[in-house]
Amino acid sequence: MPDIVVDPVAHNRAAWDKCVQEGNEWSRPVSAEDVERARMGDWSIVLIGREPVDRSWLPTDLTGKDVLCLASGGGQQGPILAAAGARVTVFDNSPRQLGQDQMVAARDGLELRTVLRAIT
Repeated sequence: MPDIVVDPVAHNRAAWDKCVQEGNEWSRPVSAEDVERARMGDWSIVLIGREPVDRSWLPTDLTGKDVLCLASGGGQQGPILAAAGARVTVFDNSPRQLGQDQMVAARDGLELRTVLRAIT
């Protein structure tokens, strides 16, 4: 019987691309209203679970700060942080997750860099 070899990077990429297609909660982009609130200083991001990250984890003023978002495509954290003034780069393994960030950035006039990286 032949050994079954699974490529974890390809498996992860396909799984997250499917999440985007199915509208998974971690793949649903923020609204234009959320972006506008973030521009006015009223923002929050959720990384795990349902509760927003404690704002004390980040600088009070994000204007001009470099922020690296790892495996956080999906049109959520990166666009909000960019709207709050940060220079954001989002690394992700899923082209579709990054596409969600790119869609929000184009829709709302945000500067946001996305980089496709294999997560190994």
